[in-house]
Amino acid sequence: MRKIVIVLSICSLGLFIPSCGGPSKSDKKTELKTRIKEMEDSIMVIQKDPMKAAKMPSLTNIELINRLLAYYQAFPTDSFSADCLFKVHMKYSDVQAYEQSVAYGDTLLQLFPTYKNRDFLIESLAGTYDVLIEPRNEQKIEYYYRLLLKEKLPASKRKEIENRLEHIEMDFFEYSQLKMTGK
Repeated sequence: MRKIVIVLSICSLGLFIPSCGGPSKSDKKTELKTRIKEMEDSIMVIQKDPMKAAKMPSLTNIELINRLLAYYQAFPTDSFSADCLFKVHMKYSDVQAYEQSVAYGDTLLQLFPTYKNRDFLIESLAGTYDVLIEPRNEQKIEYYYRLLLKEKLPASKRKEIENRLEHIEMDFFEYSQLKMTGK
């Protein structure tokens, strides 16, 4: 009789647990967003003090990146995931992990082609390839500048990009020197 009671107890427990479930999607979103906000707030407080900011370990930014990626991985099609990918792109750049930065920037462009800060993202990608990634890849630089020209831009910005494309063979510093000499 005792064995029957134990077996029935285990069976009823097995039926009960799945019906309880874990947190709802909404609860999970809220939890992840809260964890991101807490980390962003913490970083913002640190960055207000230049002495603390200079001593802030890269691990602090990496923790924020991990939280942003956790949201994106849990809800890959959610509009907040686009913002998470954008922040990951920027944070990887902050910690000088440029290859990861451009990889997540590309992911954002592919998954969210109408992202609200698309022009800024494309310009960031172009600049990263133009200035920060070695060896220099002219095809990538040209690709992103041409992609940027397809966006709505002020005439002055458009002209600046067109001029840069005319001298794409020069690295950014050579090009800057050329502009300063007015040639």
